[in-house]
Order: sequence, then structure tokens, then C-alpha cells
Amino acid sequence: MRKIGRNYYIYGRVQGVGFRYHTLYWGKEHGLYGYVYNRYDGSVNIKAFGTLQQIQQLEYWLKAGGPVGAKIEYYKSEECHVEKEVVDFHIRHSL
Repeated sequence: MRKIGRNYYIYGRVQGVGFRYHTLYWGKEHGLYGYVYNRYDGSVNIKAFGTLQQIQQLEYWLKAGGPVGAKIEYYKSEECHVEKEVVDFHIRHSL
């Protein structure tokens, strides 16, 4: 199946609430590739690679509020190229 890439910028109460760890677990459970990291402006970035259905499931999860304890005020997303060197879902250092 064809893989696609999506880049998400998530704003709200998303740092200090386990957002990255819950996203890591969720992404692995749903077969996504990519990574999640904190940004210095207080937001979180997710780069996700997978099938259209997997990416849609991630969007539904974010629209439903994401991890327990987080409060997503809004998010923006854009298409991005699939990074073929990424072979799993993981947490990256803050940028």
C-alpha cells in the first residue's frame, strides 16, 4: 500500500502531560512510522507516515482530544514527504 506523510503542529496544553509518550504508544499500536517532539514555543510536532487509513485514524484521535490529560486547542497539518529512513515511531529531542 502507498505510504503518505503528514506533519502536525499541535497547540494547547500538550507539554508536561505525557503527550509524547501517549502518542508514541498510540502510533506504534496503529502501525505508524514517524516521530513526535516538543517545540520551544510550547506546541508539539508529529510527523506521521503510513497509509491513508492510518493517517485518518490519527486525525480522528487528535480531533477527539488526543491523550488523556492533554487539552488540544487546535492543530494545523500539512502534507509532507515520507522519510524512508524512519523505520519506526519514536520520540525525538525537543526543537
